[in-house]
Amino acid sequence: MSAQTNQWSRVVDLTEGQVMVVTDLHGDWDAYERYRDTFFQLRALGQADTLILNGDMIHASAPANEDKSAEIVLDLIRLKKELGDNLICVLGNHELPHIYSITLQKGDDLFTPRFEFAMGEHRQQIISFFDSLPFYVRTPGGVSICHAGASTALGEPNGVTRLFNLSHQEILNRTRAQITQEERPELIRAMRRKHGRTYNEMARKWFAVSGLDDPRYDDFLVGTLAMSDEDFELLWPSLFTRNEKEYSTSYQVLLNTLLQALSTNYSHQSVLVTGHIDCRGGYKVVNRQQLRIASAKHALPREAGLYLLFNAQKTFIKAKDMVPQLRSVFRS
Repeated sequence: MSAQTNQWSRVVDLTEGQVMVVTDLHGDWDAYERYRDTFFQLRALGQADTLILNGDMIHASAPANEDKSAEIVLDLIRLKKELGDNLICVLGNHELPHIYSITLQKGDDLFTPRFEFAMGEHRQQIISFFDSLPFYVRTPGGVSICHAGASTALGEPNGVTRLFNLSHQEILNRTRAQITQEERPELIRAMRRKHGRTYNEMARKWFAVSGLDDPRYDDFLVGTLAMSDEDFELLWPSLFTRNEKEYSTSYQVLLNTLLQALSTNYSHQSVLVTGHIDCRGGYKVVNRQQLRIASAKHALPREAGLYLLFNAQKTFIKAKDMVPQLRSVFRS
């Protein structure tokens, strides 16, 4: 067994073994298949034990016939049954909206509707899978892994405990309980004013809701209101942080705070491995203690995509020390 539980439900501890980290596949089946098959080849040779998919497995910026997001997630659910703790999928900002039935948009790209329809009969299975995903992984060698990076979230009152033990369903249940039958019509009208279209149209076209009798009819309303929940307000910056691009010179302080929090009752954490942001050449060292990698979509160009292969027990002090552990599946 290479993973173990701790006092935090959203933090996974790896105890040993060779770890392969892949990030941000965004519905790219070709890239997914290359990394998956490479892992099994390395595993057969005794060179890899645990595969980590570090968030944003879904939402391709490509035509619908090229977006294999649902296929990737269903294959990961299948592999999870086979590999158990040796497959770890970390929650990314593109998976998050589907737990809460909210929209995710960048520029003119509205990402969520396509995947909402693609889930079809597998919806409950996929949403339950997303709901279960951890936010952080840490190793005895001092390497922590998360999707995006450090943010201001841990500076909030009890921020560490609240974020590391966050329950999506508790947030949604709290929100749902606050919506009275008297308030609901006005809330629905407010949604219409905000988006410029009827709530019924949005529920149908964006979230594959069948009609007024669909049990999920109110989910968009509930999810939108849940964004004001104090715990959700911790989660959002944690998954959407732009790191040094957002916080500039103060980012080092936030990074130190996160690594210190992840060191609590555990080995000292020195390096944070993330994805989430474009990297020319496939990787970037950020502020000495963060290694950002891009395995497919965020690699510039795509074929510069890289994965990380390292021993969980080996000590790493600086991010640059991990650069020699980067590998490619696109180059021979």
